[in-house]
Amino acid sequence: MDKKSATRKVAVCGVFAALCLVILWLGGMTVLDLSVLVICALMTMLLVVETGERMAWVYAAATSALTLLLLPDKLYAIEYILFAAVYPILKLHFEKLPALLAWPVKISFLDSMLLLCVVLGQHVFMAGEDYYALSWVTIGVGTAFFVLFDVTLSLCISLYIVKLRKKLRIGRRG
Repeated sequence: MDKKSATRKVAVCGVFAALCLVILWLGGMTVLDLSVLVICALMTMLLVVETGERMAWVYAAATSALTLLLLPDKLYAIEYILFAAVYPILKLHFEKLPALLAWPVKISFLDSMLLLCVVLGQHVFMAGEDYYALSWVTIGVGTAFFVLFDVTLSLCISLYIVKLRKKLRIGRRG
C-alpha cells in the first residue's frame, strides 16, 4: 500500500469516526438510539468496503474507545461497540459460512451480546433488574430486530456496491 492510499484510508476513517460520534451523541439524547446504531453499523460496513477490514478494525477500536469516554450513557456505548462497530466486520466472516450455518452463528452472536448487555446493565451500570431483564420477550424481539437489521445491512451494502458506488464514481484506490 503506497503512502497516498494509506493517508486516504486514515482520513476517511477519521471523518467517519467524527461523524459517527456526533450521530451517536445526538441519537443517545433522543428515542432514535436504535436507529442511530443501524446508521453507524452501515457506516462501518461502508468502511469495510472502501478501506478494507484492517482499517475497519482500527475505526471500530477508535470509535469504541471514544464512545466509552465521551458518551454520557455507557451502556449505549457498549451497545454501539457490540452491534454497530464489531458486528458489521464480523458479518463479513459469518456470511462466508454456508447459509445453514451462518444464521445459527449470527443468532448465537446476538444472544451472547444480548446476555452481555443485560449482565453489564444490571451488575456494572446498575440500571436495575426491571430495566434490563432477560426474558423470552426480550430474546424474541431482539432476534426479530437483529434479523431485520442483518438483512437491511446486506441490502444497503449491495445497493451501495452495485448502484451508488458507480454513480458516485467511487472506486477502490489502493
